[in-house]
Amino acid sequence: MRRGRDRPSAPRVGVRRELAIFYGAAALALIVVSIGAVVASRSVARSQALSDAEHMTSRLGSLVVSPILGDSLKGVDGSAEDLVRAINNRMRDGYLRQVTVWGADGRIVWADDPVEIGRVVETPPEVTEAINDGVTTADFEDQPEASEQTFDGSEDGFVEVYTPLQVEGQPTMAFEAYYDYARVDETADGLLFQLIPLVLVPLLVLMLIQVPIAASLARRVRRQDADRSALLERNLSVSEKERVRVAADLHDGPIQELAGVGYALGAVASSVPDNKQPLMRDIQSTVLHAIESLRELMVDLYPPDLSVGQLPNTLENLAAPLQVKGIDIDISVAELPALDNDVVTTIYRVAHEALANVAEHADASRVSIRLGLNGTTGPARTKTVHLEVADDGVGFDPARLDRRSEGHLGLRLLKTRVEDLGGTLTLTGGAQGGTVVGATLPVGGRPGV
Repeated sequence: MRRGRDRPSAPRVGVRRELAIFYGAAALALIVVSIGAVVASRSVARSQALSDAEHMTSRLGSLVVSPILGDSLKGVDGSAEDLVRAINNRMRDGYLRQVTVWGADGRIVWADDPVEIGRVVETPPEVTEAINDGVTTADFEDQPEASEQTFDGSEDGFVEVYTPLQVEGQPTMAFEAYYDYARVDETADGLLFQLIPLVLVPLLVLMLIQVPIAASLARRVRRQDADRSALLERNLSVSEKERVRVAADLHDGPIQELAGVGYALGAVASSVPDNKQPLMRDIQSTVLHAIESLRELMVDLYPPDLSVGQLPNTLENLAAPLQVKGIDIDISVAELPALDNDVVTTIYRVAHEALANVAEHADASRVSIRLGLNGTTGPARTKTVHLEVADDGVGFDPARLDRRSEGHLGLRLLKTRVEDLGGTLTLTGGAQGGTVVGATLPVGGRPGV
């Protein structure tokens, strides 16, 4: 019977999945940091723009507007023209867009637009704060509040600043200035280009260092996984070969010898005195019982016929000891196509281990065994066969999964065996209690074999 267990199994896909997650997380981190750098540069630019605008407005008000406006209000000749000239010079580069001087009563004392001078409007709260509390405030606005004029080429809005203005011989006033927000964008872009090499380049270098390290670790894990699978394969192969050898030794040795003893006892039984006949019958019964026990042990070690056609009988033989104990057995085996020898053997091993657990630990009253096709799986749409052993017992103990120390293969080892063939083995609780052992295997055995 061809086994094919000397061929290495395909590496697990779990390592590839974890490696893909690592690369994806690294790429996501790079994207998040990039977005964060852009957002941070914009935030810093806004804060810097407000700070610069406040400082610029305070200096403009105290050094330029206050002395010239004081002369103008006193009627000094040419002072009004000097103030207009000074403000226009500072508005020439397009950053400063509007200047307004407010009185405490909401009257516009002076503005770069002569039309606005003398108008009385509702006093903005920032004007009141600047005059009464000496507070300088800055914010972003779409258009000037107290002006009827609008500006072109400033779709991003303006930086609006209010600061107290002290004019000699006059009560405290408020100086309002508007600056083009486009300069803030330019500052943000400049900060962004400065942040990119400082933040993203080291991160990229770190990623470039980590990628080959992660790939190397993944290759090592794959090799170790393949070595482990190969070792388990060899252990299973040795175990099954040993089972075959022991079963063959039982058949050719003790069973045949005991059968010969039985024939000999039958031949001499008629010559035994009548008073010894009961003893002879007891001896013959004991020999026959020993032969049957050894035959059951031989089948348990390695059934003589593991083929698709014999699977129903094989499953019935495995369940027979449970029926003897009074457990109700329900077996359903659908028509199956030709199965790989490894698949048939693994189905037998899973059923044997599951029923052995039921017999020893489940305290069940009913067991159902289902075997049939289970559709297709995987990108190649591989046909699969599914075995399910369900009981209504007390449930499973995870500590009982590995029973190799008791002479059993153990469901943990069988799980690895099933996965090496491209299948899955599950152990879950039933809807009404108990345990459900399920094994799904590709019809053709291990992919690529």
